[in-house]
Amino acid sequence: MPDFGFVGASYEAPSIYQDAQECINFYPEIDPTKQPGSRGVVALYPTPGLVQKAQLNVAEVRGMRALSGSQILLVVCGQNVYQISTSFVVSQIGTITTTNGPVDITDNITTNNGLTAYIVDGVNRYTWVANTNTFATLPSTDGLWLGATSTDTVDSYIVYNEPGTQNWAATNLGLAVSTTGNYGSKDGSPDNLVTLIVDHRQVYLLGEVTTEVWVDVGSTIAGLTTFPFQRISGTSMQHGCAAQYSVARFGESFMFVSRDTRGQAIIGAVNGYTFVRTSTHAVENTLKGVDVSNAVAYTYQLEGHEMYVVTFPSIDLTWVYDLATQQWHKWLSWDDVSGYYRHRSNCGALFANLNIVGDFENGKIYALNNEVYTENGNKIRRLRRAVHLTSDLQRQFFEEFQIQFQPGVGLQTGQGEDPQVMLRWSNDGGSTWSNEHWISIGKVGQYQNRAIWRRLGWSRDRIFEVAITDPVKAVIVSANLKASVGDN
Repeated sequence: MPDFGFVGASYEAPSIYQDAQECINFYPEIDPTKQPGSRGVVALYPTPGLVQKAQLNVAEVRGMRALSGSQILLVVCGQNVYQISTSFVVSQIGTITTTNGPVDITDNITTNNGLTAYIVDGVNRYTWVANTNTFATLPSTDGLWLGATSTDTVDSYIVYNEPGTQNWAATNLGLAVSTTGNYGSKDGSPDNLVTLIVDHRQVYLLGEVTTEVWVDVGSTIAGLTTFPFQRISGTSMQHGCAAQYSVARFGESFMFVSRDTRGQAIIGAVNGYTFVRTSTHAVENTLKGVDVSNAVAYTYQLEGHEMYVVTFPSIDLTWVYDLATQQWHKWLSWDDVSGYYRHRSNCGALFANLNIVGDFENGKIYALNNEVYTENGNKIRRLRRAVHLTSDLQRQFFEEFQIQFQPGVGLQTGQGEDPQVMLRWSNDGGSTWSNEHWISIGKVGQYQNRAIWRRLGWSRDRIFEVAITDPVKAVIVSANLKASVGDN
């Protein structure tokens, strides 16, 4: 039974007897040059490891942005705001009012101060001028309200929302202040504005259950400064945003956890002015009855795979959607006592030619690296649980099971010198599991090593599961099974 579907994505259906597939800390890669059914059409590659680049104060890394010019990474950790250089020298530049929860950051090249960062934390709005290293909290006299939870930049305007209302505003043209006090209102529908994002020079206003799009039309009345944005007719979408910090740029658009008048927790992308669902029933089943409002997301691109990473703190779960394969996998950290939990990354940015992420609790800044197989020295547990193997629920005898790992990847010394893979199986569709059966995938240089298990008993509904924790390049290319149907 060559290539019987062992390699694949995460898909645990509402009933595990329909499907109980797991793909944790692996991501599928498809070879388009191979014919369907041949070996290695789909392979599983290990998710990136974490390499520490900096240590901030011990707190949640709440947000980060590579500022225009790519020479400064701005990071908020706890109450502190830091600038990080391309050589990862850290300098604190200010403090903000709040201590936890995500923040949003944008920047603009202002006409009076040059490169200026703009930070919002819900309670206040803050600016930092790079040339003079000046950090300031915008006063109550700036604009019509104090705080904001989302911000972005378009046409030299910085735009931001008023939390808990339909209102949003823009700074003065080319500046970081809002002395004119002009604002707009997402009032095409009565739901409040949750967040906003600029895409293709258009401002998408994502409400609780609807979305509408505005565009810069300039000041339309001669001699009078007016709000420069206007709603685009025909752009209303019947999907809003269930988690304001789940919005992240992705491909040529953006993705988010959605909500509408009929339900919530579908994840999708905007294509033009249409919402397109990308989540599967398996993803959505994990979010059933869950508070998704505190979900956070970011995106990264590594080796041609663009990933949307969304974490749901309420259930300690991180899902990842791969644009290249359009498949989902779980990206989870591991603790030997408590098991799997949400991935350590909380936010991300491309900086100094590295994909940089911030830890959700300890103030560490990491770089993602596909050639590193630990999380800053901590164990990564990778797991693949395959499809059901049934033959009209007749008895099947399993003589031999072989997984083709990339062999000879063992380390010279220490853990991983003789990397091991663990196999277990279920004979009742995933309800109970066998003991673990360990075997080597090959020491360094053993390029013809094969991982084979024999005399595996019989079952009417068999599921195989493998796991590996050694810090090696654990690539699963394919799997083969020798089985026969017995007398019933």
